[in-house]
Amino acid sequence: MKLLYLGTGASEGIPAVFCTCPVCLEARKKKGRNIRTRSQAVLDGRILFDFPPDSYSHYITSGFSGVDLPAIRRLFITHSHMDHFYPDELEMRRPVFVASKPVETLHIYGNRAVEKKLLSLQEKETSKPCNQFHYAEPFIPIGADEYRITPLPALHAPGEECLFYMAEFDGKTLLYAHDTGFFPEQVWEFFSKIHVYFDLVSLDCTVGIHKDGGNHMGIPDCIDVRKVLQSMNAADDKTLFVLNHFSHNGGLNHDALCDAADKDDFIVAYDGLEVEV
Repeated sequence: MKLLYLGTGASEGIPAVFCTCPVCLEARKKKGRNIRTRSQAVLDGRILFDFPPDSYSHYITSGFSGVDLPAIRRLFITHSHMDHFYPDELEMRRPVFVASKPVETLHIYGNRAVEKKLLSLQEKETSKPCNQFHYAEPFIPIGADEYRITPLPALHAPGEECLFYMAEFDGKTLLYAHDTGFFPEQVWEFFSKIHVYFDLVSLDCTVGIHKDGGNHMGIPDCIDVRKVLQSMNAADDKTLFVLNHFSHNGGLNHDALCDAADKDDFIVAYDGLEVEV
């Protein structure tokens, strides 16, 4: 499996559009891997995780390659916050905006808040909807072509059933866990029950070197998550651990994050990073 990180930033991106903090000023000056668009990833060019406002930018940035939006049929949304689900862009899938052959159905999986936003968009459309919503019930696997995708409850926004996802294909298993704090107890119980082993674990690191554990995580929380996974044999020294979803509020740009993460054997994601297991 190949996971391509199209965007690796939190809700405001880096540099944040109206911010002049040291992190944002340095990112504007140095550019490169310090520039972070809103978080999105694609698995094997077929399974898309989240749909932020930067999706179009990710599509046309061919230097990153690997995202053929017209060909993708499966979209998994973690939650309804704008930086993870920006449904207005999906209107571009209907006739007039698409001048070629009829658009095939895009299957969108998510919680009820995601469904509500999508239905609100479709109510404005005069043509037949080309997006089909599926409720992603926690712990119930979803067959997505040859992939098995399991939604898991995140610790994030009170009042919304936020999710992260476990993906299985061809004997490999990855965990895409963003916009979550330290995993809820029922997630740990589920991992123990199914005796899972992860080849790749992608973890939220919104607050950088700081500890959060509530709505987000930082490196100390990611260390704690790895320790628990290893203690239940769900991960070992062969498992790739990647940190992702960074905010300028974490106080560090890419090189400084790498310096902080390298000693704990974490890979720091950047826009365009591809990892394979």
